[in-house]
Amino acid sequence: MALTLVAALAFGPFVKHGGFFLDDWSNGAGALQPPGSPDVGNALSYYSGLTAFRPVLMLYVPLTYLVFGMHIHLHDAWSVLVAVFAASVFYAVLRTLGVPWIHAWLIAALTIVFPWSDATRFWVTGDQVNLSIAIMGLGLLLALAGLKRNSWRFHAGAGALYLVSILAYEVTLPLIACMGFLYWRRAGWREARFRWLADLAVVVVAGSWVGSHTKRTTAGFGYDLEHLGEIVVQGGAILGRAGMPLGSPRTTLVLIVLGAALAVGLGAYLLHRRRLELRSRWGLRGWLLLSGAGFCVAALGWVMFIPAETYYTPSVYGLTNRVNGMAGFGLIMLVYGALGVLGSLVGRLRPKSRWFAAAVTIALAVALLGSYTHVLRRHITIWVEADDAEIAGLTELKHAIPTVPHGATIFVGSYPAYQTLGVPIFSSTSDFDGMVKLEYDDFSVSGLPVLEGLWIACRPDGVALAGAGAPDATAPYGTATMLDFQTGQVTAPRDRKACKRVAKSYVPGPLYLSFTY
Repeated sequence: MALTLVAALAFGPFVKHGGFFLDDWSNGAGALQPPGSPDVGNALSYYSGLTAFRPVLMLYVPLTYLVFGMHIHLHDAWSVLVAVFAASVFYAVLRTLGVPWIHAWLIAALTIVFPWSDATRFWVTGDQVNLSIAIMGLGLLLALAGLKRNSWRFHAGAGALYLVSILAYEVTLPLIACMGFLYWRRAGWREARFRWLADLAVVVVAGSWVGSHTKRTTAGFGYDLEHLGEIVVQGGAILGRAGMPLGSPRTTLVLIVLGAALAVGLGAYLLHRRRLELRSRWGLRGWLLLSGAGFCVAALGWVMFIPAETYYTPSVYGLTNRVNGMAGFGLIMLVYGALGVLGSLVGRLRPKSRWFAAAVTIALAVALLGSYTHVLRRHITIWVEADDAEIAGLTELKHAIPTVPHGATIFVGSYPAYQTLGVPIFSSTSDFDGMVKLEYDDFSVSGLPVLEGLWIACRPDGVALAGAGAPDATAPYGTATMLDFQTGQVTAPRDRKACKRVAKSYVPGPLYLSFTY
């Protein structure tokens, strides 16, 4: 309940004023206006061909639209609740592993407002990351309960949840593959080995399905190695932001401070190990383990993106920061562990006070929570401005072109592509095409924005976009309508000659309205 309150206070303004972005529009069109007729069977059929590599989403995505329709406030509220669900499960895992409740709660609260993976709450499509994490967390709770009770039935349930998690969003696969280390630490090798083998079997089956159904070409080992280097560098930058979210980035300074704090804490623990372990069940050892586990979770959260396109690199910006969805949980554990070490070291100044060290840690964590929320509010303003621009563009479009015939294609120019890096307006064919299908209540209608690097091509058989990355689609003359947002000019060329007269008038709009996030 308290985590829900944190989410409500942090995301209330966005739930009230937020919007749909990028894939949200095409997903809505596929669910509510699928090819054929708008019914559940056609929607599921459409998604079966679209997300075969993530079969859980074949049901989940259309179901959310069939339940919530295009009521954006319900979708945004649901995305936030999924984040709360993931944080609550994370809290339960931390408590099971012995983390004191107040620290476990603060860590969970920080995952909700962590601003460097906020696309998983702002972007309806992005909630799939938190859904997968939550399902994995439930599986881990079952697995730990099975270890405690020496029950294979519990672990069978855990395996089923692990499978569902990977098939929902495969970012959890590396962490699930390494769960055996935790089993080993909790119950010894004898109890852990066969459970670990069962987990690895799930990983192999799910990973094989995802790999064999994902449509992407392999760039080669050299590219993967280069991308790994980028992930390490940018991941370090995100860790720097996690430790100092306000002000200009001070990545090197933050990493040095975190490393020094953990190193001093480790040295103090090794020097006074026996005395520290006798004084408290949770102290320097616990904080050091928490930070170490956080580092591992963060690294495993980024592993799946090594063979992916360069776009999938840790970033602070908009939609791209969903790459930090799983890793963000680890980064918060790492940073919070360092805060705990600092609290423990400062607490040695008042060795007779039982609560002083914990109070210092809690105070630092609350300050971090406030800082994250402050940054989050700034991000909310940016996303709301992008949504306002989307709605203004669609309103102008519908006013300029009230109706279109079945099978028509609408080309638009001179409209902004992004509010800022990673926060889209009319940024791609997929989002604008979905908008048009929903706006005109017809899946046969298509929308093509003239983006940077593209131009209108007047071909013998119809109108198309040309340039690098242009969609392979041509609208026959008589079915194409063009709108220029800057001048308000609307043209429906009947032949190639008429198209050539106006084609150069339809140009891309600004790529970005700003460069800050």
